[in-house]
Amino acid sequence: MLQYITDNSANRSVEDQIKDVLAAGCNWITIDTDGLSDDDVKALVEKVMPACLEKQAFLILKDRVQLAKEINVGGVVLSQGSEFPSHARMALGAAAVVGVEVQTADQIAALQGLDVDYVVMTPYKTLGLDTIKSLCKYMEEKEMELPRVAAGGVCYDDIASLMDAGCNGVAMSEALANASDIADETEKAISLLKKYEEKELSKIND
Repeated sequence: MLQYITDNSANRSVEDQIKDVLAAGCNWITIDTDGLSDDDVKALVEKVMPACLEKQAFLILKDRVQLAKEINVGGVVLSQGSEFPSHARMALGAAAVVGVEVQTADQIAALQGLDVDYVVMTPYKTLGLDTIKSLCKYMEEKEMELPRVAAGGVCYDDIASLMDAGCNGVAMSEALANASDIADETEKAISLLKKYEEKELSKIND
């Protein structure tokens, strides 16, 4: 699965980023709320929500649980030190998506027994492939069946290595936002990820 995290520093507007990746087939959008006021986020969501609904795409926020509830987006992804996952779940309800960013096995262990939908191992460029691989292995050994997403500087050339390391998907941001052709780069990433999804399905069916 490909997730797209908006890039507030890119030359392309966040609204255009979202519409472009949606048009290319990405169906999971995370709005990076860093540096944006609540009113900024509300205005942005109002502009892009129709396109998200049309494409049946998830739209979630980073960290701002109460705002996510107020504007009725699909959920949140929580950075370390922000809202507790259990608080987010109580605020947003059972149908919402709640993801949590992690960097260590201890942070992953703390999620056991909580109603969390997926983990984001980030920042990839700082953690490195070996750490990502060890975190995936840890989750497998603990029989934690949460989807595992790598984020934080992921480029197209990283996808194969990350999926082979045990990830279930990747989140991309700057590499897409600053691409000369955002649609083409998005389609390339989705196509490569689909090959891995098909491989996993064939294993299950064998």
